[in-house]
Amino acid sequence: MMLIDRVPRRTFIQGAAVVAGASTLAGCSSSGDGDSKLSATGKPVKGGPKSTPNTDVLYPDGYVGPKATTKTPVTTERATITVVVPQDVGIGSWNKNAFGEWFEKRTNVHVNYKEVAVGSNNGTSDLMTKVNAILASGDLPDVFMLSPGFTLSQLELYGSNQKLFIPLNDIIDGYCPETRRLFQDYPDAKTVSTMPDGKIYTLPALEDCFHCSAGDDRVWIYQPWLDKLGLKMPETLDEFEEVLKAFKTKDPNGNGRSDEIAFTTQGKDATFDKFIMGSFLYNPGTPWLVLDNGKVDVTFNKPGWRQGLQYLNKLYKQGLIPKDSFTRTQEQTLRLGNAKTPVLGTVRGYYWATFVDIVEDQAHPRYRDYVCVPTLKGPNGFRTASWDYYLPYYVGSFVVTKASKIPEIATMWGDGLYDLESTMRACYGVFGSDWRWAKKGETGIDGRQAIWKDITTWPAKPGRSWVNDGLNYRSNNFRLGEAVDPAHPTFEKLLYENTKRAYYPYRQTQDLQLPPLAMTSDQSGQLADLQVTINDYVLSMMTKFILGNSDPNDDKAWNSYLGTLNKMNLSHYLAINQEAYQSRPK
Repeated sequence: MMLIDRVPRRTFIQGAAVVAGASTLAGCSSSGDGDSKLSATGKPVKGGPKSTPNTDVLYPDGYVGPKATTKTPVTTERATITVVVPQDVGIGSWNKNAFGEWFEKRTNVHVNYKEVAVGSNNGTSDLMTKVNAILASGDLPDVFMLSPGFTLSQLELYGSNQKLFIPLNDIIDGYCPETRRLFQDYPDAKTVSTMPDGKIYTLPALEDCFHCSAGDDRVWIYQPWLDKLGLKMPETLDEFEEVLKAFKTKDPNGNGRSDEIAFTTQGKDATFDKFIMGSFLYNPGTPWLVLDNGKVDVTFNKPGWRQGLQYLNKLYKQGLIPKDSFTRTQEQTLRLGNAKTPVLGTVRGYYWATFVDIVEDQAHPRYRDYVCVPTLKGPNGFRTASWDYYLPYYVGSFVVTKASKIPEIATMWGDGLYDLESTMRACYGVFGSDWRWAKKGETGIDGRQAIWKDITTWPAKPGRSWVNDGLNYRSNNFRLGEAVDPAHPTFEKLLYENTKRAYYPYRQTQDLQLPPLAMTSDQSGQLADLQVTINDYVLSMMTKFILGNSDPNDDKAWNSYLGTLNKMNLSHYLAINQEAYQSRPK
């Protein structure tokens, strides 16, 4: 079996090929490593460590997420495990890291960290090449703890097929209270982590970032121009068009030149469809796969898609979308956004830093003047913002190999990383120096009682935290529980508020989103070729339709587009996905 994979944490895409003969790490196996004075076979505590709540920590009402506790060790005898990790300058030496040392005392587990060097160029593929070589060598550690982790297809290959990774279902049930809590809080985390054979080969990382789920739907508008021209925030496609016309023709930056850019993207790799199409149909973006009453379908051959292209073409023909939007790099867009005189009116971008610098040491940095345009009402008042319900789940971050003589202890050690204090120390550094618990009355990003406060500039200095590596359980409530100063809000708070106002109310229901799918190796191979061919064609034609090189208003041109998609075997592409969807673990 093979799987279609989601883009993992840090937005890297990693390869799955085993590279024979590549350089590897020597002596990874737990049987040959470690301090000879330490036991390699400690005895696990049945049921998991005992926990006592930390009463110094305040939680908002209805809080869902990791809890801070005082824990007993995971083993009655000190044990040693070997863990392969990525080299990271922010962490420094894993074997001398402050959090690692604290966590060893808490768990009674000594860890020999084996660092895999990551190249400066294309670092993730370099990491996985070396990790795959370790797997091919047979000289295995107890644990691989990677960020980004193994893809779903790699878990299937090394777990279900080659049996290099062990299933964790029984260990989780018998020894891992924090994992069980996470699965209870976020049932989809368990579903996504479960392979087609019904087994779980990974402890997942969870990062429930509220604003991230809206992703590329966001369009930012320069509020001072709206104010100067006496315009209100647009709510419909027609109102948006009128605002763009005013930005283009009424010299809102006041320099007497027609240099205003009404509507553009953060760069040539960002497309207009993620925002505009939401006025016509639910559009999740590439590869544009959706569910319609349990049937797998695509958006790019629907009448609503054509209407969206017609609208974008109309904007382009009026000069409201500059042609260089399709060739400009993000660096070039940043130069425009940071120009002394503002020239960017509206920008389709992930967040401010994609088109203007986030500078906090100014009295009023420019980025704060860009606010989100809500999903616009289209025909019959329709509007739907794309919301990624599966974004929080990152599988493959933590796996236990068949070489481990103490898999229960190795898994319990990972389970302990989900605890709130462990998460805080791993992500933010040393308690009392880099962060502290919030005081009563301090408010978080969402305006409720805060849980914690960062008292330095994140990330902590090297050697004090694991930054974003390891296992995290960062729920939505946890992330929004960061204490903020209402008079000087962080960009995280502003990003939360913009997303909550402009997109969250219009999000689609989860039953419309296609979840990760399992495929046979033969189906996966067929799908890969089809998907590349179809996606490239859709992207190419999107640009041609917007620019008018192919007229979206011309029935002949549109039918030719549909005909080409059919010749590319779109029906077979959908059939493969449909079969996989129907057979996925429930």
